[in-house]
Amino acid sequence: MPTKASFHRHALARVSQISVCTLAALVMCGCASTYRPGEAAGDSLSKAATEIREESRAIDVTLASLDNLVNQPGPDLRPQYARYSHSLDRLVAASKRAEKSAEEAKQRSAEFFESWDKKTADIKYEAVRDQSVSRKTQVSDEFNTVNSRYRENQAVIDPLISYLQDIRTALSTDLTMGGIQSVKTLADNAAQNAQKVQTALARLSDELYDSGARMSSVGPRQPPVAEGGNVDSAESDQQHVQSSTLNQ
Repeated sequence: MPTKASFHRHALARVSQISVCTLAALVMCGCASTYRPGEAAGDSLSKAATEIREESRAIDVTLASLDNLVNQPGPDLRPQYARYSHSLDRLVAASKRAEKSAEEAKQRSAEFFESWDKKTADIKYEAVRDQSVSRKTQVSDEFNTVNSRYRENQAVIDPLISYLQDIRTALSTDLTMGGIQSVKTLADNAAQNAQKVQTALARLSDELYDSGARMSSVGPRQPPVAEGGNVDSAESDQQHVQSSTLNQ
């Protein structure tokens, strides 16, 4: 039977164990709170890079379905038109997600830089403080450059989407072989303009990822890939369009 002394020793050991665990948890929380603004900013930029790639894939699928409709029209134009319309809707949705992710990245980055300024103000040694300010300015300038490039690209993507929507509207009232022929040159123009947009989007996605990596305390990571559901669906749509083209 345990004695009173052994009971007290067991209780003290238990209290000591709990105290150590609590202290460890507090230390971990403190570290997490220190790096959280930078991690949140880095993650948001990585997410924006992923959404940009999604947008680029959606452009590919939309153009493939339009090309299939215009250059390989079947005996019944309605299924091909429906695929084009569906892929265009997916492009619009992808563009909105990219816009939302970019705004979130901008907000998270602003919070990160604000936190950086506050912590820098607490540094007592001038040499250390000056170095921190210089480093923050460098990272901030890099982010501003990427953000400006995103705005420039979006200013080109929006007209492209509107152009594709206008083609859809024209065909919705004249879905005939004559109507198809009338928009063929327009479809070719859309494809040519999209090539430039795709190149810009690929560069922007890489820059967003690199900018996010520079804000993260985690080592180099694999470049972001599009989320499973969206990529699978987009690739499935594109394969379906290509299959339809081969079967014409």
